[in-house]
Amino acid sequence: MGELVTGAVQGVLGMLASAAYEEIMLTWDVKDDLEKLKQKLEINRAKILDAEQKQRKELEIRTWLKKLRQFCHDAEDVLDEFEAEALKRQATLEHRSFRIKVRYYVSCLAKLKFRYKMGHKIKDLTKTLDDLLEEKNLFPLSSTPEDRSIVNRRETHSFVSVSGVFGRKDDKKRIIELLMSPSENTKISVVPIVGIGGVGKTTLAKMVFIDERVDQLFEIKVWVSMQVEFDLRVILTDIVQSLSPPDTRCDHWKMEQLQSHLRGMLENKRCLFILDDVWNVSRQEWTELRDLLEGVSKGSKIIVTSRNKSVAAVMRTVPEYDLKPLSDEDSISLFMKCAFEQGEEKSHPALVEIGKEIVKKCAGNPLAVKTLGSLLYSKNDERNWVHVRDSEIWKMETDILPSLRISYDLMPLHLKQCFAYCSIFPKNYEFNNLELIQLWIANGLIQPSSGSNQELEEIGQQYWEELWSRSFFEDVVEDYLFLTFRMHDLIHQLCLSVAENESSVVNVGTGDVYERIRHLSLADPNLLSDELPKNLSKLRGLHTVMFPVKKEGPTGETFLSNCISTFKHLRVLHLHDSTFEGLPSSVGKLRHLRFLHLCGNPKIKRLPNSVCELQNLQSLGLAKCEALEELPVDMKRMINLRFLDITTKQVVLPENGIGSLTSLRALFIGDCDNLEALCEDICSLTSLKKFFVGSCPRLKDLPRGIRDIEKLENLWIGNCENLKLSDEEGNQTSNIRLKLRSLVLFRLPKLVSLPKWLEGSATTLRRLVIEDCPNFRYFPEWLQRCSSLQKLKIAGCPQVSRPQEGFPLLASLKLLTIEESGELSSACRRAFNMGFHLEELQEEQCVSLPMLEASGGSSYLTV
Repeated sequence: MGELVTGAVQGVLGMLASAAYEEIMLTWDVKDDLEKLKQKLEINRAKILDAEQKQRKELEIRTWLKKLRQFCHDAEDVLDEFEAEALKRQATLEHRSFRIKVRYYVSCLAKLKFRYKMGHKIKDLTKTLDDLLEEKNLFPLSSTPEDRSIVNRRETHSFVSVSGVFGRKDDKKRIIELLMSPSENTKISVVPIVGIGGVGKTTLAKMVFIDERVDQLFEIKVWVSMQVEFDLRVILTDIVQSLSPPDTRCDHWKMEQLQSHLRGMLENKRCLFILDDVWNVSRQEWTELRDLLEGVSKGSKIIVTSRNKSVAAVMRTVPEYDLKPLSDEDSISLFMKCAFEQGEEKSHPALVEIGKEIVKKCAGNPLAVKTLGSLLYSKNDERNWVHVRDSEIWKMETDILPSLRISYDLMPLHLKQCFAYCSIFPKNYEFNNLELIQLWIANGLIQPSSGSNQELEEIGQQYWEELWSRSFFEDVVEDYLFLTFRMHDLIHQLCLSVAENESSVVNVGTGDVYERIRHLSLADPNLLSDELPKNLSKLRGLHTVMFPVKKEGPTGETFLSNCISTFKHLRVLHLHDSTFEGLPSSVGKLRHLRFLHLCGNPKIKRLPNSVCELQNLQSLGLAKCEALEELPVDMKRMINLRFLDITTKQVVLPENGIGSLTSLRALFIGDCDNLEALCEDICSLTSLKKFFVGSCPRLKDLPRGIRDIEKLENLWIGNCENLKLSDEEGNQTSNIRLKLRSLVLFRLPKLVSLPKWLEGSATTLRRLVIEDCPNFRYFPEWLQRCSSLQKLKIAGCPQVSRPQEGFPLLASLKLLTIEESGELSSACRRAFNMGFHLEELQEEQCVSLPMLEASGGSSYLTV
C-alpha cells in the first residue's frame, strides 16, 4: 500500500549518515556520488511524506510510491555490498597470520574490480532516482505536510492489563452457570461463545478460566490457542504439553504416543478445555477430537470461542452464547481508563466530550475503544483528539477496523516499520520480545538517534513497549529471560494489510508472489521439498526467509542450498526446529546475513567453518542443538556478533573463541550435558550485558573473569547441580568491577550463600531471585545495602535463615515474593514494619509467615 516508503527512505539516509559509511565512501572513492544521492532524498523527504498521506485517493501517487520504495530497496542492497566488503577486509586485517602481504597485489586488483562494479551500480541508482523525481513533479505535493504522528510517552510498564475489564460481569456469570449445569446426554458438553472480532470473547473466556469457582469445579484445566487450520496433531500436542512437566518435549511424538498419554492424563478426571479462536472445523475433524477426549469424567466441559456461527453449530451441545458489544456507559469507562491517569479526566472536560464522540464510532467494540484510548493517553492537545474523531478512515469500506487503522496511521515512523515486520509471523503466533528485537535489528529497523549512547537492544525494547502500550500486543507473560506475547487476530489482519508487497506468508495454495517482496515466511511444511516452489524461485531481493511453524522446519540440505544460491541478499535465515544433519558450506556466501538461528535441531553435529566468514552476522542461535559436537574454530572472525545462544557437547569451551567476540551483548549457554568449564577469557567480552548459564549438570564453577565484565547487567544461572559459586580470591572485593542490575539463581543445590564477588552490585541490583536452592542458608551482609532493589523473590529455599539485621535499607522494594522459606517469615514481618515502600507482597506456602498489614508507604498488598 506504499505505507513503508518514508521508512525505506529514512533507512537509506540513516545508512549514508553513519560514521561507518563516511569511512566506506572515502575508502572506495564514491563519496561525491553518494552525497548527491543523499541530498536529493533529503530535499524531497517532505514531499514523499505528503505523497504517503494522499495515496489512498490517488492511484498514480500510490504507483509512484511503490517504485520509489523499490529504488530504496535497491539502494540499501548496494550500500550493504560496501559494508560487507569493508567488514571482510577488517576481519582479515585483525586476524591475519604470518602470510601477511603475500597476496597484496591480487588484493589490489580485487579492490579495483569491486570499485568499478559498484561505480556502475551507483550510476544506475542515480539515474533511477532522477527519473522518479522528475515523475514526482507531475503530482501536487506539498513541501510542508502535517506530521500527524502521536508519540507515546509512557515511562514505565507493569505488564498488567492497562484497561481492566468493563461490562462483562453478567456474561461471566452466565457462562459459569452453564459450566456448573449438569450434562444431559453427553459426558462432555460444549459451550460456544460467538461474536465479532475484538468484542472480547477471549477476555471473557480468560475471566471464566481463572475464577475460583471454576477451579473447584474441575480437576484439570487446559487452554489451547487454535491455529487457522484445525490440526488434530497440533491440538493434542498442545494439550499433552500443557499437562506435562516443563522439560517434557512431545513435539516429535507420534500420534499413537500422544493419544496414549492423553488418555492416561484425562481418564476419569473432570476437565475444562478452552479452544480459543476456532476458525474452521469440519464435523469429521471435530468428531475425531471429541472421541479422543471421551475418557474424561462426566461433567467435563469445552468452551469454544469463534467469530463463526457455523463453527459453533458443528461443535455445540448447548445453544451458543452470543457476546454483544459493550454498552455506551461501559465503553466510555474503558476509554477513560486507557486515555487518562486516574481522576485526570476531571481536569479536561473538553477532551472528555470529544472522547465520548470517538467512543460512539467504536460501536461497543472493546478492542477499538482500548486501542484509541491507549493512543491518546496523556495527550492533552485537543487537536490530536479532534484529528482522531474526524478522520476520513471512519468512512472507508474496509475489512480493517477503522479505529485500528487510525492508531496505525498516527504511529511514529519507526513503530510503523517494526509493527509491519510482524506480518511475517502466522496468526496466533507466540512471540518473544528478545527474538523479535533481534529481527528488527537485523533488518535495520532500529536506528539510534544522533549522539545517543543507547544500545540497539535497549532502543528495540523501548519500541516494543510503545507498541504494547498502544494495545498492538497482548497476553504478555514475563519470564526471567524474555517476554512472551501475542497479537489479536484483528491486529494481525491490520499488520498484513500495511505490509502488502513488503512481506508474504506462503502456504501450498499461495499463488504468485510479488517478485520484489522483501520478507518471506514459509508456513507450510509441504513446501519444504528439495526444489524451491516456482512462485519463489524468482524472488531475488529477499531479506528474510523464515519457517515459523513450530516443530516443522526444513529437513534437507538441498532445499537450504537452493535458498542460499537464490536469495543472495538475505539478512535473516530463521531455521528453528529443522532436522537436517549439516548446514551447507555455501552459507558463507551470504555476506549480508545478520541473523542465523538453527535452534531446536536435534541432528546437526557441526557447522561448516565457512559460517565464520559471515562478518555481518549479529545473532547466532544454536540452542537445543543437542548433537552439536563443537563450535566453529574461527568464531573470532565473527566480529559483529551481538547475540549467541548455544548448546554443545564440548567438555570445555576453548580459549580464543567466544572470548574473542568483543561485540557480544548477550551470551546464553544451555543444555550442555558434558560441559565442565567455560573459557577463562570471558573477561574479554567487554560489551556483554546479558549472560545466562543453564542446564549444564557437570559445570563446576564460573570463570573468575566474569567478575571483571564492567557492562554486565543481567546474570542468570540455573539448573546446574554441580555448580559452586566460589570465592577463590578470599575477602578481596575492592577490585571487582561487576555492577549487576538483575541476578537470578535457580536450581543450584550446592549454593549455600552468595559469593563475595557479587558485593560490588549491592547498590545497582534491582532484581534478586533465589529459587529452588535447597541448601541456600545465608544472606550476605551487603544485602542491607541494596538500596535500589525493587523485586526480591526467595522460593524453594527451606534452609534459609532470616538475615540477622533484617531489611532496614530496602527503601526501593516494590515486590516481595516468599515461597516455602522457613525462618524468613519473621524477617519479612520485621522489614514490613519498618515501613519501606512495598507495592505488592506475594505469599505462597510460606512457613509461619504471619498476615501482614499495609503500612503507610504501600500502594497495594496481595496476600
